[in-house]
Amino acid sequence: GTRPRQNEPRGVGFTTGRTMDFRGQKLAERMYQVILVIAGIIAFLAGYLSGSFDTMSYVFTCGVIVAVILCVPDWNYFNQHPVKWLPIDEDHPDWETKYKPGATEAKGGAKGGKQESKKKR
Repeated sequence: GTRPRQNEPRGVGFTTGRTMDFRGQKLAERMYQVILVIAGIIAFLAGYLSGSFDTMSYVFTCGVIVAVILCVPDWNYFNQHPVKWLPIDEDHPDWETKYKPGATEAKGGAKGGKQESKKKR
């Protein structure tokens, strides 16, 4: 697979190189909720006026499809406030080298790590 860049959080942006920022996530969630409520109201009215449950289901399904098309992909308008991650320096190694499961056992176990941290204080 493709490895993420060093300063990019794990599991984010590994396919397109772009990531949806936090404000974009909030916007996508709010848009999805509003579109579904509006689609539900329109679907109820269309179904009530036509007297058909099938019409109501069809109209609501169309609203869900529109909401998914607008809110699920990582569109550019969700990436207007990118997060600037701090670089990894020598004092703060990345997760794979310091916090990988089994790494503490190789250094003398979990007790050894706790004793070392108490000695430094």
